[in-house]
Amino acid sequence: MISGPLVKYVLTAAIRDRLIMTLMLMVATGAAISVFLGAATITEKESFALVFGASGLRFLGVVGIVLFCCFYTRRSFETKEVEFLLSRPLSRMTFLLSHAFAFIVLAVAIGIAVSVAVFMLGKPQLDGFILWSLSVCVEFAVMAVAALFFAMVVSSASGSALAALGLYVLARLIGTLLGIAYQAPENFVFALLNNTMEIISALVPRLDLMGQTSWLVYGVEGSGGIGYTREAGAYAHRVATMFGLHGLMAVQGLLSIFLLLAAAAYDFRRREF
Repeated sequence: MISGPLVKYVLTAAIRDRLIMTLMLMVATGAAISVFLGAATITEKESFALVFGASGLRFLGVVGIVLFCCFYTRRSFETKEVEFLLSRPLSRMTFLLSHAFAFIVLAVAIGIAVSVAVFMLGKPQLDGFILWSLSVCVEFAVMAVAALFFAMVVSSASGSALAALGLYVLARLIGTLLGIAYQAPENFVFALLNNTMEIISALVPRLDLMGQTSWLVYGVEGSGGIGYTREAGAYAHRVATMFGLHGLMAVQGLLSIFLLLAAAAYDFRRREF
């Protein structure tokens, strides 16, 4: 179902558009700024640089992936490249899955580059750093597929990018929204909204549980292990208890990617060219 030549074509386009070079320069610049700001602190210089760099580079990677995936996909539609490729012996599902796989490969590569930069910033706890790196790669992969989905549905490159970034903001704030929803409801309407938010939290990727910077400084167990998921929603805590934090990342990533690809496939198969 995945076309090797098409995946290679997308990856070549990323190199041609200087995506990798630009992001590597931005990662290096972000790491340098983190070191500079960490040196300005009085105490815990390495920890400050580590936390600041991890947060900044994580957001920078997401923005870079979303912008490339959205603008590349919309440009393919506008230049009739999609219609040309579909005129060859290539099914729509193969086209979609090949692009998704290529974007995921790019996302994981960028996640590895960000992880290497964060490792160079200080002396992170090894177990926390491994979990943080894995979760960031999963997060980048989810956002790459989300950008592909919105670029398929929304006819504007900037609009699809904004929609994908909007989903990212919601996924990062869902834990806070659940915390508000767990307050005692004042009336029936608030109780209904609270239950609705619990359902949404099972569908939206829980990116707020990924990439915890406390893992880098204190390690996984030192930052509370899976204890912090108790207030993060019944679904997330149940999955973390059953499969551990690594399992939570894998389940969230696979489920989110599957739902986004299913929605994109449904829209793409109905579209007429």
